[in-house]
Amino acid sequence: MNTPAPRSDDVRRARRAFLLVGFVAPIVIAAIALTLILIWLPELPEQVVTHWGSDGPDGFGSRDTYVWMQVFVGFGIPLLTLPVLAMTPDSWGPIARLVGAISLGTAVLIAVGMAGSVLIQRGSADGSGLGAVLAIGFAAMLVFGVVGWFAQPRVTSVPRHGRAARLTLASGERAAWFGTTAMGRPGVILLTVAVLALIVVTVGVALADSDAWWIMAAVTILLIALIATTLVFRVRASADGLRVRSVTGWPRWNIPAADITGARAVQVNPMGEFGGWGLRFAVDGRMGVVLRTGEALQVTRRSGRTLVVTIDDARTAAAVLTAAGASASTSTSATASDDREDS
Repeated sequence: MNTPAPRSDDVRRARRAFLLVGFVAPIVIAAIALTLILIWLPELPEQVVTHWGSDGPDGFGSRDTYVWMQVFVGFGIPLLTLPVLAMTPDSWGPIARLVGAISLGTAVLIAVGMAGSVLIQRGSADGSGLGAVLAIGFAAMLVFGVVGWFAQPRVTSVPRHGRAARLTLASGERAAWFGTTAMGRPGVILLTVAVLALIVVTVGVALADSDAWWIMAAVTILLIALIATTLVFRVRASADGLRVRSVTGWPRWNIPAADITGARAVQVNPMGEFGGWGLRFAVDGRMGVVLRTGEALQVTRRSGRTLVVTIDDARTAAAVLTAAGASASTSTSATASDDREDS
């Protein structure tokens, strides 16, 4: 039986709180920091410290650098929260709540870091006092992050449980179900944007003659390879249990029927419950092969671990696994009974 989803007014209340915590408040904080930077800017030398290493200042630039850094980073991060609202129009979950809290905490860290770096360089460019600025920034990030979490209501609008179709098999009869799941369009768009952004940053680092370009290039190649392995999966439910395998051959999961204690069809919202698409972990401990919004197969193992796979016709797949699990349990019980009789 499905757990009833919260009323639409609960979702609207959660979305309003998310908008205030994850977008409006960070924008206001970024604006305050930018205002302070502009006020203090005339007191800075023409060349300021823009980077500190273990041995002290090791990077210098124009004093306008802090203005543009605050504009692009300070205002850019809150803008990244808006897709969460667009991708979860009728559902909500703890991951969305976490994104709002992280946005607020990060905005405070950036504001303190940028404005504080300008403050300690008024009249000089030695940048002494950076340690105190960073300590204050990270402490404020944690505090505001926690405040942002509790300032949002605890709302989960996606049903956690579903009903599996009943499948009656005759003695000796076996059933099998096969399906394919592919990344949905929103996930493909998001991953493409992420890869393109990383490529642009890598090219920019390379053009700047930074020694870190090869690290960025390696990360970009690794990300592309990981994405390629998570675009399409083959799913098989049979008397042997559940098998989920990427079309590239890895990653893969094989869950024996005897290890399955429950199989259900559920509804999944990738952004609301898992924070995105691909191989994900939800805050409640579930692991997911989450490639799109909608129907999914949820399988619980004897250890309590749960695997969620977004797939069409999940109800039939759940019915096959339920029948397989029951058959495996019966077979195990019969074997145990025979062993007792022999002894």
